[in-house]
Amino acid sequence: MIGPLFEPLRIGTLEVAARVFKSATHETRCLPDGRTGEAMIEFYEPMARAGTPLIITGNMWTSRQGRSGDGMAGIDAKDKIPGLRALADTVHEHGSRMFVQLSHCGRQSAGRKDAVSASDVRDQFTGTKPRPLRRDELPGLAESFAAAAYRAAEAGMDGVQIHCAHGYLLSQFLTPHTNRRTDEYGGPVENRMRIVLEVLRAVRARVGDDFPVIAKLNGDDVLPLRAGAAIGDQIKVARAMQDEGLDAIEISRGHYESPGAAIMPGRFNGFLRTQITSGALRDSPRLRRLAMLAASPVLERAMNRAFPVSEGFNLPHAEKFTAELEIPVICVGGFHTRPAMEAAINQGRCDAVSVARAMTADPYLYRHLQTGERDVPVCEYHNGCIARAVGQPLTCYSKKVRPLRDRMLATELPAPKRDSARETS
Repeated sequence: MIGPLFEPLRIGTLEVAARVFKSATHETRCLPDGRTGEAMIEFYEPMARAGTPLIITGNMWTSRQGRSGDGMAGIDAKDKIPGLRALADTVHEHGSRMFVQLSHCGRQSAGRKDAVSASDVRDQFTGTKPRPLRRDELPGLAESFAAAAYRAAEAGMDGVQIHCAHGYLLSQFLTPHTNRRTDEYGGPVENRMRIVLEVLRAVRARVGDDFPVIAKLNGDDVLPLRAGAAIGDQIKVARAMQDEGLDAIEISRGHYESPGAAIMPGRFNGFLRTQITSGALRDSPRLRRLAMLAASPVLERAMNRAFPVSEGFNLPHAEKFTAELEIPVICVGGFHTRPAMEAAINQGRCDAVSVARAMTADPYLYRHLQTGERDVPVCEYHNGCIARAVGQPLTCYSKKVRPLRDRMLATELPAPKRDSARETS
């Protein structure tokens, strides 16, 4: 297949067959103790069967302290390795590659009394008030990421992604609004990035130079009237990570408390109500839930106006990273059509694109980009999948799209031929 989307891309020692990846999502499909089971494999196998070059798992907690909620998979102990190995083996059977996203939620966990963060700034979305991590706890944080990365390698995964975006713990250190520290981990960006670099060094020391390590980073925190991380500072972070041996970087945006669900522009009718009754906010304090339910119609209308559906909405920031870095830059953000993806790469705005919601609606999206088939499920971006995160398994919840998706998955798709370009060199 000719075209920029279908040219190989080198990520460290790994060459992936093409430039359309599956971005991380919260699957809410693990076993009760955080182990990977059949429900996770069932979700990812169709994407691998379709030939998706690289699949990045949902955020996996590196320690119990970093668990954000029910259904979130873990990679904090050896008992998680067998399930992850089964997942990796299934993906590899179809010639695809898989990275594990390593994460610590920090303050982004509703109803949690023992949450930690860079500072004690309350999360306005979940209502959680964290305590600041002590300096003597930070080496253990880096070690938890390093140990998790080693487990991913033991499980046969092809690489890891360090989650430094979306307001999770490492992002909380990078953002001035959530990092009010006065020690060497707060203040100027050189200090705020210190723990991120310590985590990366620990990971690289544990897995070696040949195991791919990438990161996810915000281009924009989308925190109006608050001190979000500036794009210039974020580029400094990316450069420093590149100098420490990072192999690629994925650019996204937003925190949980960003206005209008800025992480995933789209349609929000019923979004907040669903989050409160079936998703991440179901464990919030009762008065908070009642207040949000009362305000949800007005808030959802405002969100629809402020953050409409668009393809490549993170490209304005991603292209600035692309201009400054030598490592590949991956852009996530509403992609679902081949023309938009190819334009992003042809114009030099990024080196690859990643997809989450559109691939949830159509797990065969990568194959369909190649064949040009029309009678396929197409994401409506109504965000029912995101609204139910933590509460219900990730799938498409659109009444229009879901039946077509289910019928498609009921029909066996021939596995793509293995490609030597996917082999590690």
